Amino acid sequence: MPPFFPSRLARHLPTLGILWVVFSVYLLLHWLLLLPFLRAVIGGRAGWFVGPNAWAYPFHPGGWLLHVIAVAVFARAILSLGVGIALITRQPWGRVFAIVMAVLTLLKPLLGTILAIYTLWVLLCHNAGMEYDRIALAERTTPLYPGTPPPGV
Repeated sequence: MPPFFPSRLARHLPTLGILWVVFSVYLLLHWLLLLPFLRAVIGGRAGWFVGPNAWAYPFHPGGWLLHVIAVAVFARAILSLGVGIALITRQPWGRVFAIVMAVLTLLKPLLGTILAIYTLWVLLCHNAGMEYDRIALAERTTPLYPGTPPPGV
C-alpha cells in the first residue's frame, strides 16, 4: 500500500483559516489604534458621538464619516472572521466565500494583498473545487468518536 500524502489543499486549509481569523483581529486592532489619531486630525477634542451638525458636516468631530468607516471596518472584520471559521470547520460554502473575500481583500495594502494571493493560490489550484467538496463531505460524514453516528444522522 502506498503512503498517504495529503493534498496541497488539505495541508494549507487549516493555516489559511487561522490566517483569516488573525487578519480579522488585525483589522479591528488596527482601526481601534488609528481612531484616536483620526479624531485628533479631523476634529480636535470633541466627543465622537456629539455635535449639533453631525450629519451636515462629514469632517466635523461628531460627523458621519468616522461612523461610516467604523461600520465598514467592523463589517470587513466580521466577514473575515466568518471566512476563517468556515475554512477551519470546512463548511461546503466556505471555499466560494473565501474566494470572494480574497478578491475584495486584494486592494488592502500589504497584508491583505498577501493573504488574498495566498488564498487564491490555495483555493484555485487544479481540482481544488472537487477536492474541497470531498474534504467538506468527509468532515460532515466522519463521526467525532468511533462508534457514534455521524452528525445529522
